[in-house]
Amino acid sequence: MLVSQENGIITLTVNRPEKRNALTPDIFSRLTEALRSAGKEGVVRVVVLRGAGEKAFSSGYEISRLHGPEESDFQDPLEDVILAIETCAVPVIAMIYGYCIGAGVSLATACDLRLAADNARLGVTAARLGVVYPPSALRRLINLVGVSATRELLYTGRLVDAGRARDIRLVDEVVPADRLAAVTYDLAREIAGNSPISVRGTKKMISRLLDSQSISPVTREEFLELQKQAAASQDLREGKKAFAEKRKPEFRNK
Repeated sequence: MLVSQENGIITLTVNRPEKRNALTPDIFSRLTEALRSAGKEGVVRVVVLRGAGEKAFSSGYEISRLHGPEESDFQDPLEDVILAIETCAVPVIAMIYGYCIGAGVSLATACDLRLAADNARLGVTAARLGVVYPPSALRRLINLVGVSATRELLYTGRLVDAGRARDIRLVDEVVPADRLAAVTYDLAREIAGNSPISVRGTKKMISRLLDSQSISPVTREEFLELQKQAAASQDLREGKKAFAEKRKPEFRNK
């Protein structure tokens, strides 16, 4: 992960362009730490989150790192990053080039604003792998695009182009790829030039209002059990194998 800072704007870059910026537990940990630090530094006004290059924001969780049946202590580090974005004291802007898939969508939807290049393709392919999408990411997606569009995205696992993503409010704005950086940093500078007390206070209130939809401990345990069942399933093993072999998986509901 790369970190750069200029004029109160910090840019966090997932730097694995050869892997379409696929995410790993180490990257999640680094992102969480960087976001927590950014919120504490008084000089930081805005965070920009992106993937290296212009081919992918992130292609999602690296398939080989997905939980398997041998892992009894099921933990999802993605939840920590989502919480760090949501509780970061300053706005976080997702700058999306190319592929934004799975956990990449989770990161982007947790951000305060999402700007996409016209070459962007977004989707959640959990159903094509045999994975249950984490509840906090699911709640954020429902808040953004509504129940019907969430069902369509999750049930089908299809990727949508930038125009469709804008139409269902998965992204806020679509611009030509060669203009995305300029438009994103113009927006970041505009926000950074405003009153930090006002912007930070507004973000905190919005986050607290969204917290009113918080999941009860009992429901959270139920959701975790669903994730554990998928993580230990033969379907997940088949999904990972099919992905590696570049073929359509044959799921057995086991």
